[in-house]
Amino acid sequence: MKNENAKGSLMCHFYLRLQRWFLIVSVWLVGGVETGACRARESESPVPPNLVFILLDNLGQEWLGCYGSEEGLTPNIDRLARQGLRVEHCYTPPICGPSRITALTGRYLLRSGMVMHHDAALYSGGGLNPVREKTFARLLRDGGYHTAITGKWQINNLYDEPGVLKQHGFEESLVWPGSIDRDKVTDEEFFRFQRLVEAADTEFTSRFISNIENRYWDPVFHRNGQREVHPGKFGPDVSQEFAREFLRRPHDRPFLLYYPMVLTHGDTFLHPVVPTPLNRDPNRPHQEMFRDMVRYADLLIGDFLRELEDSDHARRTIVFIATDNGTEKHRVARARGREIRGDLYQLTEAGSDVGLLVYAPGLVPGGRTIPLADFSDLLPTFCELARVPIPRDLKLDGRSFADAVLGNSASGPREWIFNQYGPMRVARNHRYKLYSDGRCYDVLQDFDEAHDLGPSQLPEHVAARAELQSVLDSLPPDAPPPFPLRSQTAFQRIQREREQLPPVNSRD
Repeated sequence: MKNENAKGSLMCHFYLRLQRWFLIVSVWLVGGVETGACRARESESPVPPNLVFILLDNLGQEWLGCYGSEEGLTPNIDRLARQGLRVEHCYTPPICGPSRITALTGRYLLRSGMVMHHDAALYSGGGLNPVREKTFARLLRDGGYHTAITGKWQINNLYDEPGVLKQHGFEESLVWPGSIDRDKVTDEEFFRFQRLVEAADTEFTSRFISNIENRYWDPVFHRNGQREVHPGKFGPDVSQEFAREFLRRPHDRPFLLYYPMVLTHGDTFLHPVVPTPLNRDPNRPHQEMFRDMVRYADLLIGDFLRELEDSDHARRTIVFIATDNGTEKHRVARARGREIRGDLYQLTEAGSDVGLLVYAPGLVPGGRTIPLADFSDLLPTFCELARVPIPRDLKLDGRSFADAVLGNSASGPREWIFNQYGPMRVARNHRYKLYSDGRCYDVLQDFDEAHDLGPSQLPEHVAARAELQSVLDSLPPDAPPPFPLRSQTAFQRIQREREQLPPVNSRD
């Protein structure tokens, strides 16, 4: 009996080993097929890459050398374009709040109803609701990433909602709150401001918001919900030191750093430009001071990237750099053989076709371009690179271009891009652009949109209009706004409707 038991035990052991051997071979074979299909995907590193997203404020393509600028102010950004991936045409809503909401959520404005600028930090009364909207930071944090933000937020009021950045997914934060500085006004004045905001008194509110908290010299910040004042400091330098210190640290998990700079936005209505540490003379011509703001932003990016390249994170960090919308209308730069005027707030190419670059030595093959993307594409791209699943019940408009980032696609996923501000919508393909009111332009040949092809019956123009109209028709109507939208532009639209006046340029 003992011999039979021993014999059975040996046979069982043999079959178990044989079964294990077949399992190993099967896994190896399947793994070989999978690796062959995805060979370029980060060499299948067991750890997802770190992600950095740097966002410049109010700076059009015409100021970036890699997009044809002749101003010569952005050598560091231009180097990244040569060594990484450049998106030729990237659409974003033409003002900061809607632009950032689109990037953070991966959704067009029509889904949230926040189709106009609402400066929640300044006017209060609503903001980006973490119950209704999920950000890329929240998805990545829930997927195991260490998340941080420094710079500008401004789409919530941090005094009304002191914990909202954590709710949106940021574990660490150092941000300019962008609200009225309560050290500069009395309680009575502040409450009067709130009442007159409700009444859409544009004259008073325009004057009063010169009391906004400083973002440049002697700046005010919130660090993890606690207010700080930095006398004698330059705000962009304070954010830069936070970003550099974040890089210097060892991290036991992959990280996301969202770095929306305050440069090159003006400080207040009364101070549309500010002196930088490059030259502190406040009496120079505004155009010279603005050029210094652009130059200083580029220097900070170069300094940040040197810190990254010297760190332990260099070989597994992907850096995205973008601008949030076009430049103010009174800014003119020479680019592509001509002068280009900024067109903030407008759905024109100068107002909403922005720069977008991706850089990561060792991960992102350099010297490449893809033709089209829009800001809704950032969230799904980040999630795919991070290997973080997108919830099935989350309706996105963005399309991941992670394959293009990693060199697996030469063109990206898009044949068209979309944009919106207020009720007006536009769709664009590689050449033509159609507005929802029927205007159509060949924007490759007609950058200024001077020649409307809407009435043209040329077959090519008819086909282009039909193609782009089908895009516009495929999208749902605007959701109702989640709260009353308050901003100078909203106030001015209300006033124009009351008085039936022609449009005016906003200073918001």
